[in-house]
Amino acid sequence: MGRYEDLFAQPKPIYSSLFKMITMKKICAALFLTFLLVSCSSDNNDDPNTPLEGKWTLTNVSCFCGFGNNPDFSGHKLTFVGNNLEVENTGEFKFLIDAAGAYTAQGNVITFKNGRQYTYIVKTDILELTFVDNPQIADDEIFMAYKRG
Repeated sequence: MGRYEDLFAQPKPIYSSLFKMITMKKICAALFLTFLLVSCSSDNNDDPNTPLEGKWTLTNVSCFCGFGNNPDFSGHKLTFVGNNLEVENTGEFKFLIDAAGAYTAQGNVITFKNGRQYTYIVKTDILELTFVDNPQIADDEIFMAYKRG
């Protein structure tokens, strides 16, 4: 080819390689951010779709029963895994002794293996259980508060 043919040849864009480089950087950055967001996980194993999931330590009990001054309820723990309840009673006070095993939850009512029902409310890291009592019996009310962890 001579000089005359060079004049009619298609000019190569000056910025095409720069454009390709910027586009590749954007694609790499987007892939990196996607990977980063997908691989991040929470520090706890709690499933936000199942608010009961995890370990709970008893912090307070209110009922028609005497516990003395400054009772320590921390020896009582509940662990919800799937639809199974594990009960740990290592302290002085024992609660939900025969409730371990499969449970069901409908709405805000949980039914334990022993057939007893409690309404429950989860407020961030606090679980409140209130016994669904018999209105004919005045002294069977019980309220238990648990802290997650």
